[in-house]
Amino acid sequence: MRRRVVLLGMMTAVTMAACTSNEQSAESSTSTGSTATTAAPSTSPATDPPTTTSTVPSLDDVDALAAELSAVEAGIRDPQADAAQLDALGRRQQLAYRMVNRRPEWHVELAGLVDPVALAPLQHHLAARQAQVDHAAGKPPSDPPTELPAWTIVDPLPADELLGYYREAEAATGVPWQYLAAIHFQETRMGRIVGVSSAGAVGPMQFLPSTWAECCDGDPTVARDAILGAATYLVDRGAPADMQAALNGYNPNAGYVGAVTAYAQNMIDDERAYLGYHGWQVFYGSSAGTVRLPVGYSSGVPVPADAYVREHPEDLLPVIADLS
Repeated sequence: MRRRVVLLGMMTAVTMAACTSNEQSAESSTSTGSTATTAAPSTSPATDPPTTTSTVPSLDDVDALAAELSAVEAGIRDPQADAAQLDALGRRQQLAYRMVNRRPEWHVELAGLVDPVALAPLQHHLAARQAQVDHAAGKPPSDPPTELPAWTIVDPLPADELLGYYREAEAATGVPWQYLAAIHFQETRMGRIVGVSSAGAVGPMQFLPSTWAECCDGDPTVARDAILGAATYLVDRGAPADMQAALNGYNPNAGYVGAVTAYAQNMIDDERAYLGYHGWQVFYGSSAGTVRLPVGYSSGVPVPADAYVREHPEDLLPVIADLS
């Protein structure tokens, strides 16, 4: 029984996060098509401050990038950092890793330049990225989409609340909570993306309603139910004894399995890594460039990317962050 068509691919012109089931560019997670009926996008976020052109540090230098990675990872691990500071650090981390993706020739040097606090996270990021690159190898390149997706972007639930649900699911099933967080991160940026996939998958962990009815209880669009459902589904496919087989059952895509495994291992090594991932935004690779979809973006139909960027230039990422 397949859970649903793959929503992420994460292999094309996007960063670490994902693509859609047909491997177009979407550095978020889900696929296409929201069930909303709004005719045009609305973007007036109150809780999603931009981290875009005006706030991206100049990272086009290996020493500057190493310094930024070191500062960000140290900040995430500061026990005095509050939720707002952690989300801001997560946004900086996301952009720094985009530059890491862009400059593979720096990878060895970066590993020698970053502070010790940033070395293991960097290695896990590189493992996630390599899994995506390997999966995409040999596939013909596809043109970036000319439209932005029919999604609604919302604030994620607080990190502590989500962590409680992950731990509850771990206690019930034995599936390490870090894998559930990594799947949630990969599928919908921890619930930021509200939309229905091209195959009809729904909710923060992206289940087909028919699959949900066969395996799980509750409502797949509710975070707690979806997280418990994902853990149950993984157990049915071999977790926790064989997490690789279970993840492959969740999404039979080597890039996805490798990336989720690397993100989970980063959180296993240091639980505070989760707090950085919680701050990541939704970026979407398009023919107009990489576009941030802020909290408040909502459309029931695809949106021409060029027109959106003209109206919202603050949401276009700078060129240095466009390659991945």
